[in-house]
Parts: sequence; C-alpha cells; structure tokens
Amino acid sequence: MHESHPHTNRLVKSSSPYLLQHAHNPVDWYPWGEEAFEKARLEDKPIFLSIGYSTCHWCHVMAHESFEDEAVAKLMNENYICIKVDREERPDIDQVYMAAATSLIGRGGWPLTIVMSPDKRPFFAGTYFPKVSAPGRVGMLDLLPRITEAWKTQREEIEGAADQIINALQQKSPGQAGELLTGEALVKARSDFKRNYDSSNGGFGSAPKFPSPHNLVFLLREGYRTGDSTISNMALHSLKQMRLGGIFDHIGFGFHRYSTDANWHVPHFEKMLYDQVNLMLAYTEGWEVSRDPLFLQTVEEIFVYLSDKLKSPSGAYYSAEDADSEGEEGKFYVWSWEELQRVMDEEELVTFAPIFGLRNGGNFDDEVSRRPSGKNIFDIDSDSEYEHLVNSPGWAELRKKLYQLREDRIHPGLDNKILADWNGLALSALSRAASVTGEQRYRQAASDLATYLRDEIIQGDDQLLHMPASHEDKIEGFLDDYSFIIQGFRNFYETTFEAEYLKLAIRLQKTQLTKFWDEEGGGFFFTEVGDSDLFMRQKEIYDGAIPSGNSVAAENLYYLGRLAEKPEWELLSRKIGETFSEQVNRAPRGFSALLQSTQAHVNGTREIVIAGDLKDLADARAVLRKYYDPFKLTLYRPNQNFDLIEDISGFLSYQKAIDGGLTVYICEDYACQFPATDLPSLERTLQETVRD
Repeated sequence: MHESHPHTNRLVKSSSPYLLQHAHNPVDWYPWGEEAFEKARLEDKPIFLSIGYSTCHWCHVMAHESFEDEAVAKLMNENYICIKVDREERPDIDQVYMAAATSLIGRGGWPLTIVMSPDKRPFFAGTYFPKVSAPGRVGMLDLLPRITEAWKTQREEIEGAADQIINALQQKSPGQAGELLTGEALVKARSDFKRNYDSSNGGFGSAPKFPSPHNLVFLLREGYRTGDSTISNMALHSLKQMRLGGIFDHIGFGFHRYSTDANWHVPHFEKMLYDQVNLMLAYTEGWEVSRDPLFLQTVEEIFVYLSDKLKSPSGAYYSAEDADSEGEEGKFYVWSWEELQRVMDEEELVTFAPIFGLRNGGNFDDEVSRRPSGKNIFDIDSDSEYEHLVNSPGWAELRKKLYQLREDRIHPGLDNKILADWNGLALSALSRAASVTGEQRYRQAASDLATYLRDEIIQGDDQLLHMPASHEDKIEGFLDDYSFIIQGFRNFYETTFEAEYLKLAIRLQKTQLTKFWDEEGGGFFFTEVGDSDLFMRQKEIYDGAIPSGNSVAAENLYYLGRLAEKPEWELLSRKIGETFSEQVNRAPRGFSALLQSTQAHVNGTREIVIAGDLKDLADARAVLRKYYDPFKLTLYRPNQNFDLIEDISGFLSYQKAIDGGLTVYICEDYACQFPATDLPSLERTLQETVRD
C-alpha cells in the first residue's frame, strides 16, 4: 500500500536521498535543469536555490520549520521558481554558489540559500533561515516578501549587484602564477601548525574542532623528512586524543563529523564516508611512525564500521549516516543513566562509568540551550583511563551488549548515494592499510572496490562518471573524481601489483589533463572544458574537509611522472603549486594536502623494484613493512608476464631477477644501489638508508 501525501513535487523522480526528503514539501521544488530556468524566464521570477545534503542537521531543521510550512511555501511558490540541489550530487553547483555566498556575506555553510536571476546570477545569499524572525536573524515570512518587493521595484540595483558579485568571483580566481613552492613553504606551514597547536587536547585551533586528517599526514611526513619528532608528535598526540574522545564512537566504531568543543568530547554526530577513510589512512601512517597498537586497533575499528554500515553489496561504499534520528541530533548515540543501569550490572558500572565519564545527570550540555542534557557520551579522558580499560576484563563483551541494544533503536538515515570521488578516497585508504599491515581482509575490500570503480564508474575512452549510471541523468565526472580515483588506483597497484590498475591510473591522468587543465593559468578547473551549465569555471585549492582535487592531482602527477618516466608530468605537478603559491604562502595551514606534493619534490623519492616470483615479492614486502618511508615507490617485475609493467616503466626491462631469484633494486636521485639478492642484505640496506 502506497503512503498518501497531501503534496508531491518533481523531486519525487530523483534518485538523491536528499532531494527525496523534500519530494512531499508543499514547496513546488524543481531539480536543477532547463525546465526551471525556462519557467523563471517566462514568468520573470527570481530563483530560490536551496543547497544541502541528506545528513545535514540544520538542513533538516530549516526543512521542518519552513519548507514543510504551508504559509512559507505559498510565498515561495507565488513569487519564486524554487530549485533544490544535493551538494554531493552536484558539487560543481555547490562550489560556485558557495563562493558567491562567501563573497556576499563573508561565510558559507549548509543549508545554502541563494536567490538569483533566471540567468543564474546570484544577488542574495545566506544559510539557515527560521520561519519567523528572531533577534539577529530574519525569518522566511519576512525575508521572502522583502526580496520579492526588491525584485519588482529595484531591478536595476539587483542587476548591478549580480554583476558585481560575478566580477568579484572572477577576480578571485588565480591570476598569473607566482613562485615555485619550495622548502620555505614547508617551514612556514610547520610554524603555522605549531602556533595553532593545542598541546593539551591535540588538534589545532579552538572549538569547533575538525579531524582534518590530511593535516596530520602532512605533519607525520614532515617529521620524517626533517628528523624533527616534535613535528610528528603533534600529529600522533592529535590522533590519540581523537580516538579516546567522544568524537569516536566507542560502541559502534567510526568517527563522527567534528567536535563541538576543544577536547573532542561532544561530537556533531553525522558520520561521513570521507572522514572514515581519510582517518583510516592517517591512523595507518600514524601506526607506521609510532607502532602504537591503539592506532592499528583504530584502523581495524574503522574497517569494521565501514563493512558494517556503509559497504554496499557491490563492494562500493555509501556516503553517510545522518546525525539525527526521531528528529533529534545524536539520539541514537547517547545514553541516559537509567538505560546504562539496565544493561550494566553494579560491578560494570563501578568499573566502566569512571573510565568513560558516565554520570547520573549526564556528562554534556545541550549545544543549543547550554543546559545539562541528562545524557551520556562514551569518552575516555586520558591515557591512564585507557590503560585501565585495556586491563579491565569484560569490556569487549559489554561493548557488544551495548551495541546490540543500540541496534534496536530507530537508526539515523543512511545516504546510500555512491560517489566516485569519495570511493576513490576509500580505495586509497583500504589499499594503504592492506600494504602496511598485510591484512588480507583489507586487500580483498580494496580489490572489490577497485573492480567496482573499473566496471561501473569508468566509461569508454577513459571517462569517469561522478555517480554510477543507475538513472537517466548521467553526471559526468568532476576534477575530484579523477584525482581521487587516480590516487586510489596508484595505491591499489602498490598493494596487489596488478599492472592493469597502474595503466588505468595513467590513462585517466591523460584524460584529466585534457578535460580540466588550464593551459593559460595553470592548475585544474573543477568542471571540464565546454561546461556551460554555470556562469564560471572554478578552481579550488583549499584543503578543507577533504583535500582539493588540485592538491591530489599535484601528488598524482609527481608520482606517476616518476613511475611512467614522464618528466613533463613532474613539471605540471610543480606548476600547480606555482599557480596557487600566493594563497599558500598567505595561510599555509589550509593547504597541507597540496604541500604533500611539495614535500615529495623537496625530499625526492626512493624507487624500490622487487623482481622475482610471488614468494619473493611476499618476502621482500614483509621486510619493507618494517620501515616507514612515505616517499617511496614500489614496483614489481615478475619473472613471467612482465610486458605490461615494462610498457609502463621502461627502466624495469633492465631490473630483472638475478638467476631468477629474489632481487631488490633501490634507486634514488636517478641512481640505483647494488641489488639485494637475499633478505638479510635487503634488511641491512634499509637499516642504513631509511631514516628513523
């Protein structure tokens, strides 16, 4: 039996979970498309554009207060053409109008509210608006009539404002290239991080505090590169504090989006795929540096969460779990004292309540009202409390019991979109974890995902889709889709040494250069050549919640240039840094992923070629796993069927197995050492050449 709704709009035909959430609003929503713009032109109405995503808490709040309200909907329907956009489905639209909002009001966020002319030129921007005005915040019932009146009586001023916004955005685009990014930029970045480091709680800056795993990876590599452990220790301390804090889900595993306070205690509860996989990569590298068993445990726990909640039957991964359930943020994750008493006996309460800071009256205040919530978040305050937990028998069984009890609650919504770019990040993380640990389950998961991306996301002629073509409207791949999948295939090759995937990475790199590279100004545009859907093509370099596509492309071009003997790609990698050097030098902490390619350029790489049969490969890799070297490249030349890998890397034709047995070549600065032909000599060479 179909559910009956008093209202149904055009979004009902969408596949996006976010758009479907609004399919039964009284607002006459259109999806982004020519139908809406044509209607706006014919009726001479402004467009009300609302951009959000399915796990966005304040998007839900605004939808409930305003878009589900008949009075607000009447004002919108009579005076505007209303368009809804899922920012994850159309990051190109979100990026352009977020830049417009930042230009207009100095900030952005979601829900993003834009009012624009029928030709897509914005003249008003904001984020969340309530239904009714309150001190310091105008409500929709007052805002909409004001804009309507201005549209009718002040059109010339509106047109002028729209022109000014577009001119300002175009002037903000990188102009002439600056100077090359060198070791000096790395020094500035280190100083920037040190100034903002929270030595007590880990992380950088004050509340709200975001994990930003690419920052931590940069610091781990910079500590290795310089031999200065104080740099890597900032990252290691931050990784530990995040894992112990409430931002980590101690019951069901995985990380919440960010911490609302400075000490990682109270999270914003949504769980994003990109956070899980980028943190998995950071904890993998943190374990390589420190061999702290907590970090290896965290890699495993993130993997369990991914497999449990986000993995699709196809082998790819869904986008996110919501923060809200039953209309309340975090309800699924928090516990009253009475609930804890029902599931934990007195001895367990006495043992575990102090470790996790669980209290009768709750252990955190409500974020909005600032009053005691009466609820508890599991959070470990200190290393000593963690040691107490490790040494307390019964926690593993109790955690399972709490997990099962929690599973009976009403779950947060699942955003089951499969996005190419985020799955490219997942492939990198799973591949690196498999390479570093030798864990076969990680390798199998990476293999399942690589197969999916190859078969469902890559089209003929080495083109990518942004999402699998499961519905009529195919969305072609954006810059990030190419950057992250190329990186994923690069890392996957160094996990399985299936040369097919390295070849794929190289072919996709060629396509990316053709579609997105700016021949005049350098760097990559986010959208491809000839894309006329928007009023401008954006270039993004800021490394925010995830690294930018330009940052990852700079690293891809460097390493693929080395592997495939394409020095022109190494020059293009440097050109990206040069293009954005002015922004980087102004605030280097915001570009840590881009600076990872600068680290590689400054440090140089070590190419390690393993020749021999599969047993030789496995034995050599077991030795290599003992040593952290973030700038190494590993290739495998088998004794048979080596044509494809030699076609990619011609120098491998000279690096064969001596007498058919294990042979490892270690090359640096375009020179190779005498090959190691047994494991002890390989171990000795690595001990002598790899930094501690």
